[in-house]
Amino acid sequence: MLLLGLLSGFAPFFAKSKIAALEAHNIGVLQGTLLFALAAVWPSLGRGRVVTAARFCGLVGLYANWLGALLSALWSAKGMFIVNGASMPGGAAPWMEGTVAVLLNISILVVVMSVLILWAAAKKQDG
Repeated sequence: MLLLGLLSGFAPFFAKSKIAALEAHNIGVLQGTLLFALAAVWPSLGRGRVVTAARFCGLVGLYANWLGALLSALWSAKGMFIVNGASMPGGAAPWMEGTVAVLLNISILVVVMSVLILWAAAKKQDG
């Protein structure tokens, strides 16, 4: 993820929306760093269904968030961008907007991952 985030720093050269491409780069780098931090924590959580579900939610949610932001920049799909969507050029087809919306909504799994990690940590502390 960190490498993908760094490589997406070149996306503004190809993207319709330069600002959204820089956002995708920042998202990739920050989420890659988060994955490294989570990798350091996983062994202390132990094993089990909750930890496995947290890993799945984290990986799918983080990659979907980065990919949604990157595709939004490349396609200029501004439907999900409330803050800077007005400054983005138009031109994205409805299926592009839908794809970006699905990917960015899948990123809710990161919140689910956080809850599962807290649950696993509390369970490990009790037992």
